[in-house]
Amino acid sequence: MKTKISILILLFAVSATYSTFAQLTILSGPEQLTYYRFVEDLNTVIGGEDTKPFINKKSSGSADNFRQITDPESPYKIALIQEDYLYFMKAYDSRMNTEVTNSLKVIAPLANEEIHIVTTKESGIKKLQDLQKKIVAIGTKNMGTYATASLIKDKSKVAWSSRNIHFDQTLNALFMGQIDAFFIVGTAPIEKLNMNPKAISVPLDLVELNDFNGWAKYYNNDTIRTTDYMWLDHDVPTFNVKTLLIVNEDKLTDEDKGELSELINELNANLAKLKEVGHPKWKEVNLQEWNAMDWPLYK
Repeated sequence: MKTKISILILLFAVSATYSTFAQLTILSGPEQLTYYRFVEDLNTVIGGEDTKPFINKKSSGSADNFRQITDPESPYKIALIQEDYLYFMKAYDSRMNTEVTNSLKVIAPLANEEIHIVTTKESGIKKLQDLQKKIVAIGTKNMGTYATASLIKDKSKVAWSSRNIHFDQTLNALFMGQIDAFFIVGTAPIEKLNMNPKAISVPLDLVELNDFNGWAKYYNNDTIRTTDYMWLDHDVPTFNVKTLLIVNEDKLTDEDKGELSELINELNANLAKLKEVGHPKWKEVNLQEWNAMDWPLYK
């Protein structure tokens, strides 16, 4: 009898180790992009092989995540989002005299996401200005890419014709000649783009980005390198935005707050391991670099 009781106590102790995270759901993104991979990495490193402490909830991207965590009727409270999309919605609050973003706090800054503009070598498009009068896919309104591309178009004054096409369909649209180029914001390498050049009928290329008309004032210089994509034969200058893990503080229960504190502790404790075995972009994560003057941190 004592043996059975001991086994039950042991099983309870093991399950209790991860019970803190039992209800913690993180809105990530499309399964083929890096937001989803980041949460999977957290599950692998913090939870181990047999336990996934977080529910990795797929979504359409930053805009979809923002909509869901700010919707009072939605159960979701924690999400990954592009930094520029958060500022974009703060500006919208100011224009509309609303307070939707006021309850959002930054849990942690994560990796940088590079702005990719993908085209074909035969298109002749080499730089942003070459998109003038071209047909360009900018994602759907559920994607952070849509906001980034729209901001660049507005501030750069390059007048291309925008098409709202989801990332899943953009490569096919490009190969079929339905568009001249497409935007995608994501941490390089984006798995779906990293194809063997021998399997591509039309060689791909990336558009170089340079600042003019002040469009890149709030973005950081970056480079997409030949080591990122098998078909890329030269380094391409671009800009990046930060990936943020954010929370809607107004939705949190006392239990949620305990779970969130545990997540933050585990993230700090396991960052070195995440850099070792996770997505390559974990290597550039600095959890201490966020300036609370830019956006309040969750405490």
